[in-house]
Amino acid sequence: MPWLCALCIASAPLALAQPATANWGLAQLMQELAQVHSASASFTERKTVQVLSTPLVASGSLSYVAPDYIRKATLLPVPENFVLDHDQITISGGPDQQTHVFSLNADPRIGGLVEGIRATLAGDLPALDHYYIVRLSGDAANWQLLLQPKNPGAARMIKWIIIRGKQNHLDGLDTASGNGDHSEMSIAEDVSDAQ
Repeated sequence: MPWLCALCIASAPLALAQPATANWGLAQLMQELAQVHSASASFTERKTVQVLSTPLVASGSLSYVAPDYIRKATLLPVPENFVLDHDQITISGGPDQQTHVFSLNADPRIGGLVEGIRATLAGDLPALDHYYIVRLSGDAANWQLLLQPKNPGAARMIKWIIIRGKQNHLDGLDTASGNGDHSEMSIAEDVSDAQ
């Protein structure tokens, strides 16, 4: 399964320092992810923001169509849509009920962040290597991918992204920002929908 989602936020679990098993690795994972042409899932995201005393919890749905369409539809607490379609990002709804449209290339820091997630979903290892230091741990049945931005500007925004999954299905996406905020997203894919 493939997933985009949260862009948020602390320090990577020590388990990620462990190497992947000898018979399975990054190239195999990317091949498996590249075989997914479309998928949908529900998500629950818990964001810890330094200036707030309690975490923010959001839920909604995710959609992916290879190689470059991703939609995150937040239903609670406030409806909001994030859509990446080729190189255009559209964000609508949210607290201000406005629609914002911009090019992925408008800001290299954001572009690199989104491109890293898109490249993972598409199984595009050369693109992933372009933007991130990539570390894989675990095995096909339970893996974790740690992405650390190579671009210093992107690294100030996002310290790391951890993507968790089983085979070609994602079940989690965690992020840590440079300001100490972090996000933990659990993903429940509609396996019958994955193709």
